[in-house]
Amino acid sequence: MIMKQQFSKLIFLSIIHLNIFVFSQIPIELNHPSSVILKRLSARGEISLNYFGNNSISSIDADQILKKNDNKNYSKSLLNIRLPYKKASLDSIKQKSSIPNFYSKIFKSNLDIENEYFYQSITDTTLIWIKLREVLLSQSQKNQQNFQYLDEISFNGVFNNQLYISSTFSMFRHNGDQISILNNYRNEWIKYFPEIDMTFWYLNNTSLYLKNPIANVEIANNPFSWGWSSGNSPILSAKATPFNHLRLYKNLGKFNFEYFHGSLLNKTIDEIHNENIKKEKFLSGHRVRYEINNNLHASISELVIYGNRSPELGYMNPISFFWAQEHNLGDLDNILIAADLGYRFVPGCVLYNTLLFDELSWKDIYKDWWGNKFSYQFGIFLASKNISLPDLRIEYTATRPWTYTHPDFSYSHRDQSLGASDGPASKTLLIESFYLPSSKIVFYSAFEHVQKGIGTGSRLFDNYDERNKNNDWDTDFLLKDKTHAYKFEFDLQYLLSINISFRTTIIVTSDEYVSNNSEKLKESGTTFIAGLNFNW
Repeated sequence: MIMKQQFSKLIFLSIIHLNIFVFSQIPIELNHPSSVILKRLSARGEISLNYFGNNSISSIDADQILKKNDNKNYSKSLLNIRLPYKKASLDSIKQKSSIPNFYSKIFKSNLDIENEYFYQSITDTTLIWIKLREVLLSQSQKNQQNFQYLDEISFNGVFNNQLYISSTFSMFRHNGDQISILNNYRNEWIKYFPEIDMTFWYLNNTSLYLKNPIANVEIANNPFSWGWSSGNSPILSAKATPFNHLRLYKNLGKFNFEYFHGSLLNKTIDEIHNENIKKEKFLSGHRVRYEINNNLHASISELVIYGNRSPELGYMNPISFFWAQEHNLGDLDNILIAADLGYRFVPGCVLYNTLLFDELSWKDIYKDWWGNKFSYQFGIFLASKNISLPDLRIEYTATRPWTYTHPDFSYSHRDQSLGASDGPASKTLLIESFYLPSSKIVFYSAFEHVQKGIGTGSRLFDNYDERNKNNDWDTDFLLKDKTHAYKFEFDLQYLLSINISFRTTIIVTSDEYVSNNSEKLKESGTTFIAGLNFNW
């Protein structure tokens, strides 16, 4: 009997580590240490280039790859995301809480100890685990102390190595009637309770991922992106507000095909609450990536935003050409097309480039015609073989006026851009770096300079049918008036014990308005945030 149980366990664990797909399954957050390390390994050529351009890496992938590496810092980066099979037993599927273990390890800083979750169970075909998290953040600003609390529970499971589930419920609480600590806030519905002087809002990120021979299917509302940027892709940004969607994945040799159809909100949640009306708005996209060789990958994407009607069958067909469909459905919708390229120039150096166009005239591409609506991005990423040395990303993104706009269906969700975060009429330079000197420390630093045009054509919801046509051939990249925004960010996370981490963030901003007649206005500020993160 014992041999049979051990054999079943061996078979299950072998299945878990085979045929792992590079996309979501049970995704980890964008800048988790294991995600940072996987991107470095990808840039150095030690794993597929796919991982560098993926911002929703599976925790199962991370567990499989990093535990095989001899570097202990790699495996320790998996803390609180690794699969819980080491401490589980096949003898029983009886639920067993690990509450006593939490108190025994709460102050232990030895990361070689395997962390246990609040609840975990394993059989020969099933893994289930539940995680709890508490976060306390404090911000000092203008002689006032603000506090934000997070209570979070996450349920995860793997069934027969075919069905992967992840569902996280988060409740945020902020003192006062204004949210000053904007950590993870994406225009969610908020409610202020004057009796306790506190503001509440909620999140639920989910992923239900099914693997099958025809195509892998996922129903989710987790953040995901298309493109090579770490969070600001002009195509689909990882930092955009997440939306509910259904996705299909299929690998065919060197080709990878991806499709999704999602539901968007055309206004903020507060506006929908007040008006008691929700208009239909949908986003659909498909993308083909081709691995030219191990060091060079190219992709073509097509997206369509539409609404004010039921879901369109033409856009629900994954292999349909949306551009042709849109014209033959009455030319009502908003089509965007993009091409991107990622090139591992030498081990440790990745160059990437993206071009998205909403509309343009090739013969007038170098002119200031209003209809040249496009966004382009160039980036370079450098990573040393020594994990203790910092990496470096330099990224430049430029978006013409009127890009992403439409009379009815702007490229947005909850009033936030789904593509380049600074929207139309913007130029953004980003320099960022992650530094992991030890398994307990993650240091992030970034400098961002944003030039943003002011006026008609610079906002996502500007209607180009109402533009001043006298300016059609005189639409400057940043329009006439503009702002310069400078931002320095320094973030330090230190692991105090296997369950507790400390975080501190310093943000220095400087904004400058420059008018067409050289009038200038300046404003600057410094924000200091500190907090504790409890994982159970």
